[in-house]
Amino acid sequence: MKTLQHDTEFENARLFYHYVMVMKEGKMIGGGLIEAYNEFAIQIGNKLYERENASFIEAPAPQASI
Repeated sequence: MKTLQHDTEFENARLFYHYVMVMKEGKMIGGGLIEAYNEFAIQIGNKLYERENASFIEAPAPQASI
């Protein structure tokens, strides 16, 4: 699992349909595919998450078995 921080990492996750888990204060608050992003927020599905208030972690989709 990798924490996304830079625009190039968000763009790669968006282009290659990587599942992104959204964490805030150690708790998962959302997840899915990146729809759009800018310097202030990331849109995952229909929700916006502020970049400075959350962590974005590239991870296997929850239904995937390893």
